[in-house]
Amino acid sequence: AETIQPAGSAGPPPVVDESGRVPDLICPGSPGCESAAGDLLVGAAARSITPTIETWTDANENGVQDGAEPYDDVNGNGAWDGVWLAGFGQGRAAVGVHDDVWSRVIVVKKGDLAIGMVALDLVGFFHDDVVRIRLAAAEAVRDLDQIVVSTTHTHEGPHTMGLWGENPVVSGYDPTYVDEVIVARTVEALKEASDNARPASARLAVTQAPELVNDTRLPEVLDQALSILQFRDAATGSPLANAVFWGNHPEALGSDNTLITSDYAHFLRDELEVRYPSAVAVFFSGSLGGLSTTIGVTGCPSEDGTETCPQGTWERAEYIGRGAANAAAAALEGAEARDLPGDSLDLELRRRAFLLTTTNGALALAFWIGVLPRNLFFVETGKPLGEEDIAALTPGNLLDQIVAVQTEVGVIRIGPLAIATVPGELYPELWLAKPDGGSYIERPEGGDFPDASPETPLMALLPGGVVPVVINNANDALGYIL
Repeated sequence: AETIQPAGSAGPPPVVDESGRVPDLICPGSPGCESAAGDLLVGAAARSITPTIETWTDANENGVQDGAEPYDDVNGNGAWDGVWLAGFGQGRAAVGVHDDVWSRVIVVKKGDLAIGMVALDLVGFFHDDVVRIRLAAAEAVRDLDQIVVSTTHTHEGPHTMGLWGENPVVSGYDPTYVDEVIVARTVEALKEASDNARPASARLAVTQAPELVNDTRLPEVLDQALSILQFRDAATGSPLANAVFWGNHPEALGSDNTLITSDYAHFLRDELEVRYPSAVAVFFSGSLGGLSTTIGVTGCPSEDGTETCPQGTWERAEYIGRGAANAAAAALEGAEARDLPGDSLDLELRRRAFLLTTTNGALALAFWIGVLPRNLFFVETGKPLGEEDIAALTPGNLLDQIVAVQTEVGVIRIGPLAIATVPGELYPELWLAKPDGGSYIERPEGGDFPDASPETPLMALLPGGVVPVVINNANDALGYIL
């Protein structure tokens, strides 16, 4: 029942069909988004999704509230409700908040095509919960044809995937927090952005900040592009929103940190909002696999090159975040930035949903014991499993390709900018195309997948003449895509 299209919906294409499957879209063209003519309208908004932290007296200093240890029962339910931090190991309970985590939203409209772009300060967000946001927004907003929900992949945010709970066999997924905070506040932000959308122009710039990102896995291949798209009020020229696209793991604080934070993304957005106070800053993670990370960067180098803010410090997160923001702002204000009048900004969308099976035994076991909160579908019929089907499920069913999960990919075009949305952490080798159109993929002797065929890089599949960017963990979080 959670994945059925709301009764009486009209206008935009349906979110899902009667089986909970997401329909493919080509807009303009598909029913409900036939035209993309007229002015480009843009709105932006933000809502805090910071969870409530129940602090406690950690007498034995083990990082968890143990039985008789006194705690602050904020919700009055007679139990300690720990908020588990995601991204490193299990059992990492939050002890407080350094900075809020956010749902930040940009809505773009043209004709009867409207797209919401969401960035959540979370390590990941599964496709089923993305569908929940879309269904709730269909009731409250009603004009959005597609909502892209991505995550910044911060390793110091509240857990929303199940993997990083109190221990490896107990899910850390909190459906109440997802529904009442993330979904509800994201829909609020989408509605505000949609209601306040106004005619807009844009300015686009692409730069690099190689001193702020490192590749810790061979071969060393990084997507160095740091792109910024600034939407401006067409009447006044005042900035409305800054969308930044950059691939770098937000993990500068390291595994010892137990304060809620969006990591360097907090400082990146703060710097941009100081520079452009009328504009909401939204950060989208680019290619993260490989591993694109803050680890190995020389933080806050002195005049002689000595590192003065090592990994695991707030100073390092600030150095990375403000450094990236300053690079983006300098490019935006530079001579090579491109001014894009509103009437030149065509808006297009493509979406493809599909079923994905697993050959990973540990993953199948996590599905089976309920650690991973995902809906399952029969591969042969495409129908969802009912309660009796789930009760009869075995790990073998998951490994023999009988059942699968649903996910999706897509592309959004805003004028010259082509945004590929990828449901995981993509290795840059699978994204970047060489100047001659070739691939950076290698087939080393002794590789993990010696029989895998090198694939065409995704960038080479985008239309010619565009400025390509990629959003990772968009509409799902499947892990590394090798």
